[in-house]
Parts: sequence; structure tokens; C-alpha cells
Amino acid sequence: MVLLWVGLCWNAHAQQVWLMTYGTGDLIEERFGHNALWVRDPSNGIDHIYNFGFFDFDQPDFYKNYLFGRMQYFAVARDPAEELSYYEWRDREVRAQQLNLSNEQMARLIDWLTLQVSPAQREFDYDYYFNNCSNRVRDALDFALNGWLKQTTSQIEAKQNFRQHTRRLIQSSPLLYLGIHTGLGRATDRERSVWEAMFLPEVVAEQLVNLQVRTPDGTLEPLVLNDQILIESTRSAPPDHAETSWQLFAVLGLITAALIIVPATLCSSSGWGLLAFRAWLLTSFLAGSGLLFLWLLTEHQAAWRNENLLLLNPLMIALWRARDGRWAKACAVLCGMSVILALALKFFNGAQWNYDLMLWWIPSQLAALGVWWLRPFRQRSSGTDGQQDLAQMG
Repeated sequence: MVLLWVGLCWNAHAQQVWLMTYGTGDLIEERFGHNALWVRDPSNGIDHIYNFGFFDFDQPDFYKNYLFGRMQYFAVARDPAEELSYYEWRDREVRAQQLNLSNEQMARLIDWLTLQVSPAQREFDYDYYFNNCSNRVRDALDFALNGWLKQTTSQIEAKQNFRQHTRRLIQSSPLLYLGIHTGLGRATDRERSVWEAMFLPEVVAEQLVNLQVRTPDGTLEPLVLNDQILIESTRSAPPDHAETSWQLFAVLGLITAALIIVPATLCSSSGWGLLAFRAWLLTSFLAGSGLLFLWLLTEHQAAWRNENLLLLNPLMIALWRARDGRWAKACAVLCGMSVILALALKFFNGAQWNYDLMLWWIPSQLAALGVWWLRPFRQRSSGTDGQQDLAQMG
């Protein structure tokens, strides 16, 4: 790393700006990579890496704010040696791209970055897709280029939307995949421009390779002058596209449905027969309530308008006692209609991509509704329990 670093900084008297792109890591906050800007201006004593990816667990109400989507991040101008040592320690790849900026553009960039790390401006409201560390680096470069970056990328359709990028970067962790994929709403399935797709550091790096800038004499030159890997990682690169385990989700759906139906049929006279049935009702209630909370009570925009609510319906908890009643019947009908609606929405543009989850949850939901509606323990419920109710009423 030392030799590469010396090679990077061989001209100690020149102004330089490098886009630093860091590969993915193990932690959830490392799964999407990271980036920063290394600015060297010896005449003004500047040799910093401007990093927008810091947050503080000791902030007042940090966890509460995180829960409600009000996350505060802040920018830091770091010592290059400290920065690079950290990513080498984390075994994360470091890619450096020297940018072809004029003196005027360099001055604009330095002014913008200096303002962003000042005590009055260093904090910003974080958003996963619209105002994260990569968005800030993108905006800094766009400001230096007088809007040229946005102008050239905002009209080009990205190859993948937010959900597709998210799925491919987290699919190696099944529980993380299930939780995040379930929590993402319809907004993440919209087609996006390349400008919007630059919420990912790797997209920023690849776009700059293809970008040309106009010099003072009117000629076009590549924006990237030098592109090298400073630190190599032993990690495998994330896949280019998400891979869907259709068979796995279908099998999960069949297994869950069987666990709900078979015990309720064979052990209709025992409360144990309802164990899996009630476990699914509780799962649907808790997960659905969580999705409803994210939509209605938080600022997590990516979780709004989530069609998974139709499959993880909180109203399923009304079937807990497995007995007739006006309220229970109404809730059962609504839950059944919500499953039908979830399927019908797939015939319209803009539907949410949750097909893998549907293979699991629709059989499970229909099995629970079927057990309640056609349950072999109906006679016991409407008989013994009904007599107890009449006795109490009398």
C-alpha cells in the first residue's frame, strides 16, 4: 500500500482531487460500499479525504431517531493515512480515480467541501437512497462541474432500480435479505435515472470513467486521468444482479402451509393443533404492524406504500380464538380480499416486486384462512365454547 500511495502522490506541488471508492464489507452499513474525495492543494495546506459517512451512537435519542427515520450523519476531513489504514484493516478494496478538473473547478470543489465540514454545516439528514454519503460526493462533483454531471446523467435510465441494487448487495445474508426486502415499498421499484442510481459509490465511479469535460479551449477530455486500485481485498465482488431462489421460497410456502394445516387436522381436539396456526397469525400481526408503522409514522420513505401489508395483514390476529363471530368473519374476509388484491396489482404498472416473498406468504396466508374457515374443530368451538358464552350471557 505504501508504494502505491507514494505513486499516487508523486507530484507534491500539484493540485489533485481523487475520487476514493471503497468496496463492500461485512457490516450492514458496509454492504453498499462507500466513497469520499481526496483533495490535495499544497499551496493552501490541504491534504484531506472528505468523508460523509460518519454517525455518532452517542447522539441524543440516536436509536429513537434511527427508528423514526431521522438519522443525522456528518462530514469529516480526515488524514489520508488514517483513512486508508482503516479500509486496509477492514479488508475493503480501495479504488482511486484522479479527476481532470480545471483550477476554477478545483476552487469551487474546495470551497464546497470546506463549507460542508464546517461546524455549522457538517451535519445532514441522512436518507438511504436520496441523501447518503455517495449522494453528497456526487453533489460535490456536480457543483464543481457547474451541473455537468447531473445534466449528462439525469436523462439516462439506470439499468437497475433501488430494489434490484439492494437485493443483489444483501442476498448473501438470508435474514438481512428477508428483513430489508420485506420492508421496502413501491418507491424502490420505480425506474431510476443514472443520476439517482449514484446513491451507490460503484455507480459514481463507473459513470465518471465515461464522462468527458470541456477544457477552456473547447476540446473534450476524459474526466478521469488515472484509475487504480490502491488496496486489494480478499473478498469476492458482489454479484452484478440479484439471484432469486424461487424453489426455496416455494418450498418454504409449502412447508409453512403444511405446518398450519396438518396439526389442525390431526389434533383438532387439542390446543397443540393450533400452535402453528396461531404462530402464523402472530407473525402476520407483528410483521404487518411493523410495516404499517414504517409507512404511517416514520420518515423512512423507502418503506412507504408497501404491498407486503396485503400479505402480512395485522387483522389476522382477530382469528386467534378460532371461533365464529361477526368481527372475526369480517377480518377473515378482508384478509382473503387483501391476498386477491395483492395478486391483482401485479397486472398493473408500478406494482411492487415481491414475487419471491409471495411464493412463501400466499400459501401460508391461505392455509391459515382455510384452517379458520373450514377448521375441523369448528364443531368444538361452536359447541362447547358457544354454550359457555350462552351461560355467561344468561
